[in-house]
Amino acid sequence: MLDFEIIQAAEKPQKLLIFLHGYNGNLEDYHTTFGWLRECFDNSVIIAPAAPEICDKNPQKKQWFGMQKHDPKNKRYQLQTSVEDIIRIYNQTAEDIKNCADNLNLFINEQQKIYGLTDSQTYILGFSQGAMLAIFSALSRNQKIGGAFSLSGLIAGAEILEENLHSKPYVCLLHGKNDATVQFKTTDFSLNWLKSHGINASLRTYDSLFHSIIKQEIIDVADIIAYNDKHKL
Repeated sequence: MLDFEIIQAAEKPQKLLIFLHGYNGNLEDYHTTFGWLRECFDNSVIIAPAAPEICDKNPQKKQWFGMQKHDPKNKRYQLQTSVEDIIRIYNQTAEDIKNCADNLNLFINEQQKIYGLTDSQTYILGFSQGAMLAIFSALSRNQKIGGAFSLSGLIAGAEILEENLHSKPYVCLLHGKNDATVQFKTTDFSLNWLKSHGINASLRTYDSLFHSIIKQEIIDVADIIAYNDKHKL
């Protein structure tokens, strides 16, 4: 069972929003983001599970899955590393991310039962490593959710994800053009992979944004979900 924080629980919720934090992080790092989420989703249950593992690069923080064993020299952060090599590094996490996704989907099932909400009313939003897990969980889930939102993420574990592609919800990638941690140049790969597998996907980019979350991204996510309520993406 995952530890979690209830960011907001509306009296009569219309949506379930799951927020997944990033690698080398804690829920305490995201209180500003949680405030933006509360502002934008007043009719929702917003839940942020905590990653279950101690981070392999910082024992004071958490991770969904380890990276040091796959990339001990941090090549994924180096600007000269090719997109192909970055994706190759993240593909090595496939078994770990699948296990995380399986556990997360069980967690989502439990929260849906508690609040009486359905898959079509459920959205997964993640940042960085949490964004990778958000995509994998949404696409490997047996039922189609309302949508998945990747803030500064990419497609990780692509080959195993392809084998476990059980549903095709809308996926939105949101990424800063100055991101050198999950490098911006990977966005074309992720968008093309999604579209080539028949997934309705889009990309929103942000000038001057590094590897972080800004309020405009949360506003954009809320606008997309509101549009989805009317048009069913």
